[in-house]
Amino acid sequence: MKKCCFALLLAAIFLAANTLSAMAQLPSAGAQRAPSLAVDRSGNLYLLMSVATKPASARTPGSQIFFTRSVDGGTNWDNFPATRNLSNSDGEAFGPSVAITKAGKPKVYIVYHDNEPGLTQTHLIPSKKGTKFKKPRNITPHEGGAFVPRIALDSGQNLNVVWGDTLTSKRVVFTRSTDAGGTFSDLIEVSRSVGEAFEPEIAVSEDDAINVTWEDNDSGNYAIMYARSSDSGATFSTPAQVSRGSGNAREAHIASAGERVYIAWVEEIEDSVQAMIARSTDGGKTFSSPLNLTNNEGADIHKTVVVAQGNTVYVAYNNDESRSRQAYVIKSTNGGETFGDAVQLSNANRNRGRAHSVSMALDSAGTLHTVWIDTSIVGDDEGLLYYSRSSNGRTFSASQLLLALVVK
Repeated sequence: MKKCCFALLLAAIFLAANTLSAMAQLPSAGAQRAPSLAVDRSGNLYLLMSVATKPASARTPGSQIFFTRSVDGGTNWDNFPATRNLSNSDGEAFGPSVAITKAGKPKVYIVYHDNEPGLTQTHLIPSKKGTKFKKPRNITPHEGGAFVPRIALDSGQNLNVVWGDTLTSKRVVFTRSTDAGGTFSDLIEVSRSVGEAFEPEIAVSEDDAINVTWEDNDSGNYAIMYARSSDSGATFSTPAQVSRGSGNAREAHIASAGERVYIAWVEEIEDSVQAMIARSTDGGKTFSSPLNLTNNEGADIHKTVVVAQGNTVYVAYNNDESRSRQAYVIKSTNGGETFGDAVQLSNANRNRGRAHSVSMALDSAGTLHTVWIDTSIVGDDEGLLYYSRSSNGRTFSASQLLLALVVK
């Protein structure tokens, strides 16, 4: 269905919600935020997102963690009206991260943060079997804050989780479960910084090394840091700085393929914010000089995401500069040495809104699956989620709107 038709459908839903408000349990489309996309070894797609239960205009945000799945490579989704609320929180459940087991029947693990009943902490939702999920459980072992958790599984299907912790000061911590999320190890501080360390991302290499990156202002400005564990998270290497510029470097994301590790981030350069990437070809021991991927005067780049498979590397980002306000994908076919031209992924009406928050997944056939948020349909920076895929990173399928229904 074309984008305009979906917009008409959405308008009809909102009109019905307003004119028939006396009817109980009336569904309406909720604004979507922070998508997280993953694929299993059979090519099934798993999509998590935060869905607003209150409009931005209410100034008292509330959101839930919603789930949908595609078992045919993104052609059809368990969607409209089957999208499922997994968190059922009275607070702000936000920022999901998803990981899927690589052996046996797929099991899904989801982490996110939630401020119910008032303190923001990390929660876990494991699946019982397939996509039958257990109830959420708070896995934060203290009474401090635990923000934006990220999860990755190793070859033994062990759960490796990092988050931004505020028990004493802003720091990056790690914990691990070897019993499918039943219990977790004591927290290990990865960042070991006297500054503020936050917004971690995690990737597990094929040799089960655990790679963590984050932003840290120990030196004054924010820099991108990296540490690695080769002993299942018992210890981590001394944090090393990956970014090298004098401007603030933030919003890091990480991927691994073989012995290669890729870290992408955004960095202030003169009067712009650019997308950067550095790579390691020796398992994280050393990193290349950062490569400016956008190198665009006046760019205002945010939310870089990187995925890799073999020698193929994709980086996605959104450019909030007023002449753009779109989401883009850029590809390397030589292990991140060089990248081609950026391809515009979204088609947001930049006079009404923007596109942002791309999430990507590569299946075993090398097909790139992407989702992003478009705020130009509803307005007031309220977003709706689109999906598209590509076999080559140059041409993409027609964008497909995936609505999330909220029962009111």
